[in-house]
Amino acid sequence: MALITYNKKMLVERVQLHMVNNFPSSDSRLTDGQVVLYIDQASAYTVVGQVYNSSKVEGNLVTPEGWLTTYNITNIQQDSNTGDWYVTLPQPPVSLPLGYSITNAYFAKTAYGKSQSIFLIRAKRVPYRNFMPKPKGVSGWVEGETMWLSANNGQSLLNQNLYVQMIKTRTESLDEPLLMTDDAIELIFNNVIMKCKDRLGIPQDIVQDNLPAGNKSS
Repeated sequence: MALITYNKKMLVERVQLHMVNNFPSSDSRLTDGQVVLYIDQASAYTVVGQVYNSSKVEGNLVTPEGWLTTYNITNIQQDSNTGDWYVTLPQPPVSLPLGYSITNAYFAKTAYGKSQSIFLIRAKRVPYRNFMPKPKGVSGWVEGETMWLSANNGQSLLNQNLYVQMIKTRTESLDEPLLMTDDAIELIFNNVIMKCKDRLGIPQDIVQDNLPAGNKSS
C-alpha cells in the first residue's frame, strides 16, 4: 500500500487556505515565498525544541532521525596559506551543539568504502587542540556555512567524496517531500499561523454556534 507523500507545497497551501478561511478581513495576501520563509524558520525552531524537550525526559540530547539528511559534497578546496581544506555546507547548522546539528561526516570512495568518521570539534577549541595529541585521521569544525577539514598527516583531500549527515531545515523546492514526523509538521504549521497572524495584524474570525439570543461581547 502506497502512502501519500507530503511536500512543502501542500503545507504552503494549507497555511494559505487557513488564513483565507479564518481571517476573511485580510486585505493582504501572503505570498508563497513568505510562507516558505516562515516554514523554514519554524522548522529550525521546532527541531531545536524537540531535542531539548527530549533531553528533559531522557537526560541526554537526541536528534530526531526524521530531520537528518546525508549530503555528498565533492567540491573540496584547499586554503593555500594554512593548508587546511574546506567545503560549503548546504545550510548553516541549526543552533545545536556540534554532534547534534551535524551528526556524522566521513569520506567514501568506490572500491575503498567508507573512511573513519571525521573528528568533529568546536571552532573555538581548534587552537587548544593544536597542542594536544590528535587521533589519526581528519578533524573538522564549522564556521557559518563553511566546514573546515584538517588532515593531521598532511594527506591530500583533493577529489575526495565527503558525506555530511546533518539536520536539514531549508527548502530546495516546493515539491520537496516533508521528511519529518507528523507531529513536527503540526508544530510547524501552528508556529507559521501565529507568525502570519502577527504580521497581518488582524483579528481572527471565530464563529460560535448554539449561543442564546442577545448581544455578545465576543
